Order: sequence, then C-alpha cells, then structure tokens
Amino acid sequence: MSVTDSWQEFAASAAKQAGNLHVASVSDKVSELHLRIHERYPAIARIAVALYDPEMRRLKTFVASNEAGITPLNGYECPIDSVPSLLAIAESGQARVLNDLSKLPVSDTTHSRWLHHQGFLSSLTLPIRRGEQLLGFLFFDARERDVFSDPVVADLLLYGHLIGMIVTQELATVQMLVGGLRLASQFAHVRDLETGAHLDRMARYARLIAREIGPSHGKTDDYAENIFLFSALHDIGKVGVPDRILLKPGKLDDVEREEMRRHVIVGLQMAERLISDFGLASLSNIDMLRNIVIAHHERLDGSGYPHGLTGDAIPLEARIVATADVFDALACARSYKPAWTLANAFQEIERMSGTQLYAPAVQALLDCREEVEAIYQRFQDASLKL
Repeated sequence: MSVTDSWQEFAASAAKQAGNLHVASVSDKVSELHLRIHERYPAIARIAVALYDPEMRRLKTFVASNEAGITPLNGYECPIDSVPSLLAIAESGQARVLNDLSKLPVSDTTHSRWLHHQGFLSSLTLPIRRGEQLLGFLFFDARERDVFSDPVVADLLLYGHLIGMIVTQELATVQMLVGGLRLASQFAHVRDLETGAHLDRMARYARLIAREIGPSHGKTDDYAENIFLFSALHDIGKVGVPDRILLKPGKLDDVEREEMRRHVIVGLQMAERLISDFGLASLSNIDMLRNIVIAHHERLDGSGYPHGLTGDAIPLEARIVATADVFDALACARSYKPAWTLANAFQEIERMSGTQLYAPAVQALLDCREEVEAIYQRFQDASLKL
C-alpha cells in the first residue's frame, strides 16, 4: 500500500474519530487503532503513550495496547533526565528508530529491563507535542528485528499523528474545563484552600494514590491522569462562600457550617453548567468530575456530607481525592490553624484510616513518603518562600 493510500485511510480514520470524540476513552481508541495497525503489521505488539509532567520533569505511563502475552507496564514514572535518549527526541522533535534492541546494553532502569524481559527487539518512538509544548511520547514496539523500515515508518507516522491528535484533544478539552473553573475561582477571590500550590500538591498526591491502588480496582493509568486533572476542581463551589465564612479565623457556628457545606452543591451546579455550555457531556470519564466535586467530603463512617454516604457507596475517585485533600490541608497553614509537620500529617491520616478515610488510599501515601515529600517541597505557597 502506498503512502497516498495510507494517508487516505488515515484521513477517513481521523474523520471517524472526530465524529466519535470523547465517546470512548483514549485507551479504547488507541486499542482500536492498534487492531488496525496489527492487521497490516502483525509484528507490532505494543503501542503506548507516556505523558510528561514539566513541573516535576517526570514521565509517566498513560495508555497502552498490548498483544496477548505481554505483561503491562503500569503505574511507572521516572525523571526524564534519567533517559537521555528521550531528551534527545524531545529536543530534536524527530522520530527515533531502533531496529535491533539486542545490540543495546540493558540499562539499570525498570523500563529497560521490562523491554528486555518482554522480548522486544525493535521500536519506533515519536514525540507528542502541542505547539512548542512537549506532552509526552508515543511508542511502537515489536518482538522482531528490523520491523521499522522506511516505508513502515512513513505509514506509522500517519497513525502516530492520529494518536497524538486523540491524546492532545482529549487532554486539551479536560484542561480547558479545568482552566475555566479555576479561572472562575480566581475571579471570585477564593483565598483559602484554593491556593495554586495546594491544588498542585493535592492533585499530584491524588494521582500518586490512584497510580498505586488503581490496578487493584481494575483501573488503568489514564484513570490516574483523569484524577490528576479533575481533582483540582474539588472545591470549586467555594466561589459561592462569603469571605466572612471562608476566611473566618475561629470555629464556624452551626449556620455558618451549613452554608460552608453548600459549596459541594454549588460546585456540582457550576461543573454541570460548563459541561453543558461546552458540550462536554460525552467526554470520557466526565462522571469522575461530578463524583469528585459532590462526594470528596463524604467519609467512610457516614460522618461526611452532603449525603452521609458510607464505605463503597462513595465513588473511588472521591475517596482518593478526600485522602489527598485532608493530608494537604493538615500540612498547610489555614486562617484557623498553623501548618502541621508532614510527620504529624502522616500520623493523623493513619489514625483516620479505615474509619473516615479509605485505608488503601492512606497506605499509598504512607508507602510513597519520598514522592510525597518531593511534591510538598516543589510546590510551596508564596508566603512560605519568603
């Protein structure tokens, strides 16, 4: 098949994908394209996307489609600076072809060892960009040598462009929604929990938890990424809470407490309005946003609000965000309290584990203290930098 024929098929696929935007998850779309690619090139056993977090300079697995018999590489992160070959691809913007991986030394990294143990012998790596911004990398892997000849690469570049479009469009849509709601909070002068540093920290804590416990709940890495994106909107309804309550230095009275608790209802109303106005009702995983906003103050023992849900009746994403949010709230100064040390914050969420907070989520933070501390140090409120 000629490159022209490939381009025509690519255009038809792109049109179909555009028509079905958001109906399926990114993971499902990549898997569907893998099936088509596999029909033409049976040796291509894996297609995977890793995303780049520029703030932490880290790569993280996002979605992958694997041939039967391949053990998935899930929940993997590493500093981009530890992978010079990918840094070179990011800087050049060019594809990299390796047609005999057996000639390369096996480096002491989880990814390199994994590739070796899974029997991959050739690969094609493409950068994914949005303008000048690096979003991540796309990998085509095969268990045979010399799969990626020039004609094959030319064909796969078209598919790679389509997959890059799917990933960037999905992320851009969610980021537009998140950015719109965060901007609304800034215009409303929300100055309590919604500092930029708090949102950056707790969103990354939430992603870390989702990465650790997601597989045991049948969740893939794109679930963790959606947790990361949506969790920043957990308290957006506080734009409707008066400053006399939001910033009160002392304890709230019963009336004030009820008014404060209304922020979850207001937040859901705001989210629904943006979802409707921007036509995002069919966005993959949009219910995660709804669940996070309405249920992140629910507690396992039924002591939370607004509905007093218990146990598994609380959506998993809300249980994850609740743990991240409580931990960061403890470790940060508020108008009504000084900041706790990280050690004391860890101790307190451990005390709450299994009663108010979801035990596996708490354990995930406890097990990843070094990463938690790195996030805490990287994202500090301006007042703490003085």
